[in-house]
Amino acid sequence: MSIANKNFRDFEPEEFIECFQKTRRETIKTLKIFRNNLGSELRIPNIKEANLPIWEFCHVGWFYERWIIRNTRCSFYKNDDLSIDWDNFCSSRTHFKDADSIFDSSKIEHDARWDCKLPTFYETLDYLEKISDAVIEKFETNSPQTNETFYFYKLSLAHEMMHLEAFKMTAQILNFEIPGLKSKYLNLDFSSESPFLSFNEQTISPYYENYAFHFDNEIFNGETAVKPFKIQSSCVSLKSFLEFLLSDDFLNASFWSKEGKIWLSTNFYKKSFYKNIKKEFKKITDMDSEFVRIKWFGKDENLRLNLPALHVSFYEAEAYAKWIGMRLPTELEWLLASQNTNFHWGDVWEWTSNTFSEFPDFVPPL
Repeated sequence: MSIANKNFRDFEPEEFIECFQKTRRETIKTLKIFRNNLGSELRIPNIKEANLPIWEFCHVGWFYERWIIRNTRCSFYKNDDLSIDWDNFCSSRTHFKDADSIFDSSKIEHDARWDCKLPTFYETLDYLEKISDAVIEKFETNSPQTNETFYFYKLSLAHEMMHLEAFKMTAQILNFEIPGLKSKYLNLDFSSESPFLSFNEQTISPYYENYAFHFDNEIFNGETAVKPFKIQSSCVSLKSFLEFLLSDDFLNASFWSKEGKIWLSTNFYKKSFYKNIKKEFKKITDMDSEFVRIKWFGKDENLRLNLPALHVSFYEAEAYAKWIGMRLPTELEWLLASQNTNFHWGDVWEWTSNTFSEFPDFVPPL
């Protein structure tokens, strides 16, 4: 049995267990990598782009504990009364004292996490292993077979996978290596060609109904009309974006939105500062040999210029699109395009023209 090419949303019970165990092994492996690079307390400066690592690893375990192990109503139904108080279906006993006030991200502000008394590395490792055993035991006892009884298991799994991605982002920020990432990404074969895909006017139905699991904020009501559009079949390459960054047009106000100009003035506050950035990029970029030299998880690496552009802000993406006479796609256009097998996006985080917010009429059920 292989889960490699299957969406976790549609996992059968035995596939869930396989993926959960694989994901938990990766989380524990990542915890040990952080310990080796940061020391046993996993302390880092308080930076807005990352969580305190030991807090985040415990938060991953706590989420399973809260929504599966301690959840006495371990099922979620589409038509559940929105007034349900889920705390009434949660036992009060926690593995760590005051866990709900410390590890619930909705209750503790980002900066306050640095002030908490947190478990040690070994206590965290033991916690993740015990939670793993308890999740499997409850799964086998409950034997979920329906989308409703499977909901919190898949929600918790998706939550852990998202934090694994966040751990990798943190490692990149802190400049240390996650073994295997180089071979997984830098050796991918991306095409330099990006023909356009054309779509006629059509309506898009709630696509989440095609999956056994969906997040609550993926829900939108009824069908929505989408006007005809064209979209590139693959992401903008590093080479294409660098042509904009290194051109004389990068600081041209006509390519930047009102908010983009504010971002630009904040991050490139002097023309001399931009000139220095431009100079440095020209030093590390060899357009003839098709690579750029970057710091990749603590090591100097050659990044091929046909790879998708990375570390680009929304405002830069918006300005680049205008520079080439185009625009960013809407979220619904992206969803429609993603159903086409010739659409090769989804390998990096990608900007759309929409802000990251819920669909109209969304009401959180939990």
